[in-house]
Amino acid sequence: MKTLLITPPLLQPNTPYAATPILTAWLRSRGQEAVQADLSLELLLKLFSADSLAHLNLKKAYAAVIGDVMEFLQDKNPALAKRFAKRGALPEGIHLARAYEQEEQFGWDFRGLDRHDRARHLCSLFLDDIAEAAALLDPHFGFSRYAEHLATSLPNFGKIQQALKAKAGGTPAIRTAGVPPALLFIQWLEELTDEQIEKHNPQLVAITVPFPGCLFGALSIAGRIKQTHPEIRIVLGGGYPNTELRELTDPAVFDYVDFITLDSGMLPLLRIAEGAEPEKYVRTFVRENGAVRFYDSGEPPVAHDTLPPPVYDGLPLDRYFGLFEVLNPVTRLWSDGRWNKLVLAHGCCWSRCAFCDTSIDYICRYDPARPSTVCDWMESVIVATGVNGFHFVDEALPPALLDGLCNEILRRGLNVEWWGNIRFEKRLSQELIGKMAAAGCIAVTGGLETCCDRTLKQMNKGITVAGAEEVLTNLADAGIMTHAYLMYGFPTQTLDETFQGLETVRRLMEDGILHSAYWHRFALTAHSEIAREPERFGITLLPETSGGFARNEIPFGGQFDYDLAAVGEALRAATYNYQHGTGFDVPVMDWLG
Repeated sequence: MKTLLITPPLLQPNTPYAATPILTAWLRSRGQEAVQADLSLELLLKLFSADSLAHLNLKKAYAAVIGDVMEFLQDKNPALAKRFAKRGALPEGIHLARAYEQEEQFGWDFRGLDRHDRARHLCSLFLDDIAEAAALLDPHFGFSRYAEHLATSLPNFGKIQQALKAKAGGTPAIRTAGVPPALLFIQWLEELTDEQIEKHNPQLVAITVPFPGCLFGALSIAGRIKQTHPEIRIVLGGGYPNTELRELTDPAVFDYVDFITLDSGMLPLLRIAEGAEPEKYVRTFVRENGAVRFYDSGEPPVAHDTLPPPVYDGLPLDRYFGLFEVLNPVTRLWSDGRWNKLVLAHGCCWSRCAFCDTSIDYICRYDPARPSTVCDWMESVIVATGVNGFHFVDEALPPALLDGLCNEILRRGLNVEWWGNIRFEKRLSQELIGKMAAAGCIAVTGGLETCCDRTLKQMNKGITVAGAEEVLTNLADAGIMTHAYLMYGFPTQTLDETFQGLETVRRLMEDGILHSAYWHRFALTAHSEIAREPERFGITLLPETSGGFARNEIPFGGQFDYDLAAVGEALRAATYNYQHGTGFDVPVMDWLG
């Protein structure tokens, strides 16, 4: 059985998402025929083309320059930097105009960017202006998500089903000419889907849905295949089903797909591709006699160390393009540059944080690869992609495994750059950090959460503020950039504690040991320890709407004597200024106005 694995829209376009290269390699290693396609990238390439810009009612100047902008952002013509670094080379919409206004107001000179990076920044804002026009055309559109609002807090499938039916009216022939504006992106996506089906002629299509902002696109692809090739079987998997669809009972989604799999996708997908009987399915939902049924043969997961290296054939590696929208070198890593994504270990080496999904396989089942295996993967991927940059996408890079990996990288003399998520914990010693830098580590991200020892202890984070500061200092001294994930609105967190946390962030940034940070509002998820024992954290669970589809974030009641929305805005405004080297002399409470 031939399987086509698809990445749906929309994800960051600078590098392939990790799922299909890993699963394609796995299926092939087990004797299956497998190919892959990135329709998220293809849809954005369709948008950012001269022909398509005509649909957005933009001035002809946009279409005249878009081809050169894309070539530059795809690193095909670096010489264009001289042209695009100058004002006037690009038509100015809201994002470009605002950037120039800020430069004039603050005199930042784009934070001293060299000509090449200045040009990348301006070209990225030019694409943001086009994306702004696209969002006016189709309110579902977002640069790295599509119809995310429809998939957030979605206990009932009816809302998204209604939206899917609304976009599906008419036949393709009728919609080609004079297509209603709100259907334009879906028409493009359907055309791209048709091309892939015609090209590969698969019997099975597997679509990964890593985030809520990919669900609508994934189901649109699936619906198109059901319309044109009803004989093709369709599988849905990935991060969104793993966290949101574990209690699925609504059969309506199976009008679009045939299978929904949970957790590690290797065995579930293989058994379906092999044409196994339902009793042999692994962690798989199907519809039987009009009702949802879950099958799990209990077969143990594939050991992470035994996986083959990812493969990239079928993905147009020379057409991925980077975006440098925010003037922060750490934030830039997510959206700019080519990074080969690898996982050192399945699961989390800590897996005890009370706010985290610690009851789900992707967190609670820790299964590391050996350092030698990881280096074998890295060497294979470098040959396949021509890129020596790596993003290790682990939940948290295990210190012991990191130590062994760095030793192996240095022993083999690999010339690589890499970054990933860590824990700011004592095991990340000064010696290990020095070894990481020598082995190619350029940046790390990690959770400082509330930046308050009382609440850090309450959430069982396993770090202290002083200990994290020591780790950050050692990282900065080694030349490794740092980014912190921060949290506000945690149960029992007071306003004073929140702004004490902001004061810590202010000091760390002013001292130059924390380079980037972002505040997230606490969300209670159904699979966390806090949801299982809410009374321990001073909250009560509120009634939920039950509709048989998605369940993840759940409502709760807590005692907060301040406006969480206003506090969140103050925290983000302060940190934005700190990242740009300003506002350090403003008392932290003054950001609240």
